[in-house]
Amino acid sequence: MCKRVYRMRYTICSKVFALFSLPDGCGQAGYGVGCMPYQAASIANELLDLASQSGRKVTQIDIQKIVYFAHGWHLALKGRELVAEPIEAWPYGPVIRALYDAFKKFGSDPITEKAPSWRMGPDGRFTCETPTIQSASPADDFYTRSLVQKVWAKYGTIPPFKLVEITHLADSPWRKAFEQKKTYISNESIRDYFKSLMAQGQNG
Repeated sequence: MCKRVYRMRYTICSKVFALFSLPDGCGQAGYGVGCMPYQAASIANELLDLASQSGRKVTQIDIQKIVYFAHGWHLALKGRELVAEPIEAWPYGPVIRALYDAFKKFGSDPITEKAPSWRMGPDGRFTCETPTIQSASPADDFYTRSLVQKVWAKYGTIPPFKLVEITHLADSPWRKAFEQKKTYISNESIRDYFKSLMAQGQNG
């Protein structure tokens, strides 16, 4: 039996999890090593660029959930974190507080500005920057952009309330943490969950 979560296209099956199918090419040898976690704002800003390119407006719920999905896939594929910040279990699903703070001024309206980051220089003055996917490893950056693009292609057209439903599924990391009244969702539980989805998709 399949439980329908998104009419006509997306289904959750006992053995096939098509929505979370492995992005083509990701995880293969030589495709980047993904060693360094990024600021969540870097991933969010990349998603905002992709949304702009596709003519789509996104809200805080969209960004929070799709960054979470990207983080989950990265953990499953590489065994390492994509974003450095912890992920919290809020009533409407996984939330990264730094992104909430960056975008809360938009409320439920579309986000029209990228997430900023403040850095203190050697002179003690703070400067505002716009985080991007850029590290000391071009291979990591290439892999990360490719993964984020694949994740956007999978989830970018799904309505926000459906994204929330997906994160609330039985046995999901959010549900386990929320029902146990935990503040944070562990990376171990996210990794194991997405690895199980990946295995189901491969076996289907």
